[in-house]
Amino acid sequence: MLEIIVIGAEALVVIWFAVFMTMIMSMYLDSRGMKQPVLTGAGRLLVLNAKFAFIVGMVALAALTVWEVTNA
Repeated sequence: MLEIIVIGAEALVVIWFAVFMTMIMSMYLDSRGMKQPVLTGAGRLLVLNAKFAFIVGMVALAALTVWEVTNA
């Protein structure tokens, strides 16, 4: 019985992912004809901080992975 529940849950995840990717693709296709918005100073700062946070997170993840592997 548990196997049936797990397989059903996995099937629902696949369906959800397909619907989600369809929505993302639809948003992308709709936005191709729109003009690019001009970012204000606050918008540029927000994007810059988001990029910086992503880079710091990836470096920390890589460093912690190396540390974990070498101490295993």
